[in-house]
Amino acid sequence: MIELNRKSRKLILLQRNELLSKKQKNLRRRFGRFIFTNVFVNFFQKKNLSELTEHLFQQELETFKSYLPKNINNILDIGCGLGVINIFLNRIYQNQLDFFMLDKDKIDRTIKYGFSENYESYNDLAETKNLLCKNGIKEEQIHLRNVDKKIEINSKIDLIISLKSMGYHYPLENYLNLLKEICTKDTEFIFDFTGGRYNTEVINKYFELSKVIYEEESIHPLKRLHCKGFKYL
Repeated sequence: MIELNRKSRKLILLQRNELLSKKQKNLRRRFGRFIFTNVFVNFFQKKNLSELTEHLFQQELETFKSYLPKNINNILDIGCGLGVINIFLNRIYQNQLDFFMLDKDKIDRTIKYGFSENYESYNDLAETKNLLCKNGIKEEQIHLRNVDKKIEINSKIDLIISLKSMGYHYPLENYLNLLKEICTKDTEFIFDFTGGRYNTEVINKYFELSKVIYEEESIHPLKRLHCKGFKYL
């Protein structure tokens, strides 16, 4: 079971709307996102939140588990948040990977949803590291990077994941220069996109092969892709 402390409970509720109860969602609509983000969420401590988080991310994993490469040395998670999905990936790969994770390191006073050129943040990288260590990932496996600073990754990456983040909340192009540096012809991608800016035709300009492996209908419809052959090397 995922172990969450008080701080990580607050962050996971901000990062994952689907963990909010109907009552909590109504409070957000009634009082606005500012008050919800800065006041109400501090009092939402569901007794079964760890169980709900475990279930949510297990479901998330099942959407792409069969597309995970068998033999890799590392993973890059873009827009990692608390990095919960990496706990599940660590279980699969049995503590054999380095985890590189990118995100902002702040909680903005206002939270935006949908697609934006410069997305808002509700994260704490120190808490991300703390959560991962408490849930089975060794400290030496964890390599966190604040995207508001210069990103340096001195390794070629085998698998890049970005769930409901790059391509879904902000442009893939934000990381194009970084991807050029860290990808090889064998690097595989699992990430999401939403309609409007991206479609399969646009995605195929970036990759030799791409396949929609999961679709989700919501306020912001989602298509999850498995891609190979990054063309911008």
